[in-house]
Amino acid sequence: MSKITNVLLTILFTLSVAEISSARPTSPREDTVLITFRFQPREDLFTLMGNEAALNRLYAFLDKYRAKITEDKISIRVDSYCTSLPTAKENLNTAFTRANQVKSEMILHKDLKEANFITANYATTYNGNRDIVVVTFHIPEEPKPLKNVSSIKPKQPEPQQPEPAKDTTRQIKPVVTTSKPPIEPADTPGFHRFAIRTNVLYDAVLLPTLGVEWRINRNISMKLDGSIAWWGSQTGKVQKIWILNPEIRWYLGYAKQLYTGISGHYGKYNLYKYSLGRLISNDTGYQGDLWSTGITIGYQLPLSRSLSVDFNLGLGYTHFEYDSFTVTDHARNFKFKKQNKNFWGPTQIGINLIWKLSDNNNKSNKHEN
Repeated sequence: MSKITNVLLTILFTLSVAEISSARPTSPREDTVLITFRFQPREDLFTLMGNEAALNRLYAFLDKYRAKITEDKISIRVDSYCTSLPTAKENLNTAFTRANQVKSEMILHKDLKEANFITANYATTYNGNRDIVVVTFHIPEEPKPLKNVSSIKPKQPEPQQPEPAKDTTRQIKPVVTTSKPPIEPADTPGFHRFAIRTNVLYDAVLLPTLGVEWRINRNISMKLDGSIAWWGSQTGKVQKIWILNPEIRWYLGYAKQLYTGISGHYGKYNLYKYSLGRLISNDTGYQGDLWSTGITIGYQLPLSRSLSVDFNLGLGYTHFEYDSFTVTDHARNFKFKKQNKNFWGPTQIGINLIWKLSDNNNKSNKHEN
């Protein structure tokens, strides 16, 4: 009889422990979400083609979990892989730029900060992919509410032998993430604050041109070009001209390489039988003032992180005031004075070399092995 009593007590004790154990909270489970962005081999520009679905999915996660991200409850890891270039250093530099481009999408469009990211760059492949950026979210599951142990009523003994209850206790291993210090803030890749430029077409006709461009933000910039030539004399061939060309530009599209703008010109000129003068007339010189206004359209082709080529064309209205003359025996003979000429058409054309002086991505990034 005492043996049966001991067995019954043991069963009741086991049921009580199982019930209390099921009421204890378990460690919060984390769901890992991976979003991948693919890049062209040897290129560091992030193109929308082929990445639209991944970008929309990324934006959806950021909209859903933005509050927790800003409260540092969800970490965002950005891992960039590149092996399409000859050396490890080139691969790491390209991986660095690609990671910053992906982060810039989240910073610019979802108002996140660099401190929200953990970044790593690798000169290795990722699951056979040579040029890829992987964004990883670790999203913790909300813990289930605790059961009130005191409210659990003990079961009344039944006449028959009680059936052993199923133990619903689960041992869940939480996903462990490595906390790493954030890197310094980085801005939009390829987005430079200041640049120096020269128009090689104007340089080729002996009209040296030098300009500066200031990017107010990723979409808008202000540019000022100055051209000056001071060749020849008043009694022979001459090319004395100066022109100022201010412009406001709006960069379009995802890559911000295509742009349109509003521009103007003002300057003075004195031309006769030099390179520019011969384009107008072989035997007549012109001196006077000019101004113009119009629109421009152009495209910037990046050659490297610091060098680009800018192709542009301007169309609009131009006004000339001029005197025309010929030169005989080293003396000027004026044919007409205070003439005016107006026309609608091209106002400028350019193939410009651009040197970026201030790049917001110039801060060093630590590469992880």
